[in-house]
Amino acid sequence: MHCHKTLELVTFVPVQVERAPLVSEPFAHMAVAYGSGEEYLKTVLPALLDGLRRGERTILLGPEENLDLVRTALGADATRVELGLSQDWYGHPARTMAAYLDFARRNGPARMICEPVWSSARDAAEWAKIEAIANLAFAGIQATMMCVYRDPGEEVFRSHPWYLDGEAVRASEPYLPPERMDWEQPAFESPPAEAEGLDFDLPGVRRMRAFVRDQAYAAGLERDEVTSLVLAAAEIAANAVEHGAGHGRVAVWRAGDELICEITNPDAGIEVPFPGYIPPEHESLRGYGLWISRQLCDAMEVRTLDGKSCVRLHMRMTL
Repeated sequence: MHCHKTLELVTFVPVQVERAPLVSEPFAHMAVAYGSGEEYLKTVLPALLDGLRRGERTILLGPEENLDLVRTALGADATRVELGLSQDWYGHPARTMAAYLDFARRNGPARMICEPVWSSARDAAEWAKIEAIANLAFAGIQATMMCVYRDPGEEVFRSHPWYLDGEAVRASEPYLPPERMDWEQPAFESPPAEAEGLDFDLPGVRRMRAFVRDQAYAAGLERDEVTSLVLAAAEIAANAVEHGAGHGRVAVWRAGDELICEITNPDAGIEVPFPGYIPPEHESLRGYGLWISRQLCDAMEVRTLDGKSCVRLHMRMTL
């Protein structure tokens, strides 16, 4: 049983929210800001009712206290909305993105009203990048994604083409398409001296898999995580030998509470934009390696410098 302070509820009437013309129709991606529980309800409830009126499959994700406010205000209509806790969805940025894509691609138009909650600064920063890339990943999908933030910063409005201002949808002036954002990142530092390494070519990919597996077990990684890391490393290595220079190098080492596996490839670099963030088209026979690897690992970083591509796979260790 949950005990919450009683909030005086206002009687709401469903609002006819007219959608402004969207840059990437039929996908509408907008930011929603609030400061108090009352502001949350006044903003989110009309959007929920509008989605129900339109017959959209609707999901609402938020902290328990906000979900309770919505349940009380909607009454019996609450059963028509899929409700979920933010902390149950926001555990892994890339997997969260995949879950939203799965929900949006089901039959009929979808409305997703969600409040991101992250436990680490790195995951929050990764999600900020995904928020921008979502404008490409969801293009062509008939869905509305309303990202709810308590007192959001300027970066939220840079990644959302639209924002909800009371009952009106307005263009976000700071918005930048992901293609125009600055994605430059500093080069990786060299692996530490204690890192174990192995050169590989196409016939040696199997030996590379065994090497990563042995290093992961020796470091103390759990069996399921070992399997995920080996699969991810094999996908990256196969891409290196099949579409790159035909050979590469793998290195594995422990850094704090993480095990890092680095695959380098002396070719022209990974030229796919936003590698591993946007899934291939369903009918595509290629392009799944980077997407799968990002799903399997706790984090994946990609750098290209001086004619060399470098992918680092991160797995958290159980302490």
